[in-house]
Amino acid sequence: MIELNLTAILSILNFLLLFFVLKKLLFDKFFDIMKQRKEKISGEIAKAEKLRTEANDLKREYEAKIQEARSSSNEIISQAERQAEEIVRQAREGAQQEIQRMYKAAELQIQREREEAAGEIKGAIVTAAVAMVGKFLQKDMDEAARKQYARRILESMGDKE
Repeated sequence: MIELNLTAILSILNFLLLFFVLKKLLFDKFFDIMKQRKEKISGEIAKAEKLRTEANDLKREYEAKIQEARSSSNEIISQAERQAEEIVRQAREGAQQEIQRMYKAAELQIQREREEAAGEIKGAIVTAAVAMVGKFLQKDMDEAARKQYARRILESMGDKE
């Protein structure tokens, strides 16, 4: 059985008094500090989570902007390639047209030179023919008679000068 004597009662009262004093002076402050520290840590964790969420949002936004810039640059590059192809096509067409124009001009020049050469040859033939006819007829023809005879020869050859 438990015996209660004055020393045991004083020890219990002394223990309760010490516990009360320690609670008021030490334990309450200790638990308040622990509570504040816990709230501070919870606040910092919430703040860090908020910052992480904002950072992820910014990351997604920048990735979207980068993707948009890439697609824009790809569009600009493809547009420049199409313009370059169009310029090359137009240059080729222009060169082909210039070649055809030069070819036609050369053909016309050749035809004119042929006609001039044919005219010169006809003139030389007619002059030689008139000279031969004059010698054949054994008479000297004056300039007017030669021209008239040359005209008749040319008309008989189909030339209507």
